[in-house]
Amino acid sequence: MNKFKFDIQKNNLSWEKKFTKKCDSSSCKEKGEFRAPKSRILLNEYYFFCLKHIKEYNKSWDFYKGLTVDQIEKSMRNDTVWDRPSWPLKGNPKSVIDQLNEFFNEDSIGLDEDKINNNFYKNKFIDEKLTNEQNNALKMLDLSLPLTIDKIKKKYKKLVKIFHPDVNDNNKEAEEKFKQINESYKLLLKNFVK
Repeated sequence: MNKFKFDIQKNNLSWEKKFTKKCDSSSCKEKGEFRAPKSRILLNEYYFFCLKHIKEYNKSWDFYKGLTVDQIEKSMRNDTVWDRPSWPLKGNPKSVIDQLNEFFNEDSIGLDEDKINNNFYKNKFIDEKLTNEQNNALKMLDLSLPLTIDKIKKKYKKLVKIFHPDVNDNNKEAEEKFKQINESYKLLLKNFVK
């Protein structure tokens, strides 16, 4: 028993139409089925070649043709970051912040300059005078200006390992020093950033 099947005719849509082009190589009459960019600058404009001539074109294609060694290296470096600019952040935290400020001041990308200028990167210990408590806390942790949170934490961890009561067999002097280190640490962290 045969089932009836509908004979459906497929209509090609306008964007599905395939245009056959002649090979762009001179004196070739075959179909140009394979496309190749016209030049390094015109990457979105194409020649259409047959299989034989696309092979020849690909063998002779040189993206860097006509560039100097420096231009080639610059192009290759740009390709590693997808042709997007990047800025190195080297040095100590102050120089990093200076580089960022310089970038934001040079680029007019609509940043709120008041936010940058009004204490956005301000560090209380660098820009203001220290109180006696803060000075004592710096001496207790054996730190000097300028400070970073990482610097404070590293020094605190180092001193805690030395003066912890469990390590010093409940030595009262070490226990007192341990308490002072904890208080100094809390004070510095509380007052570090405005």
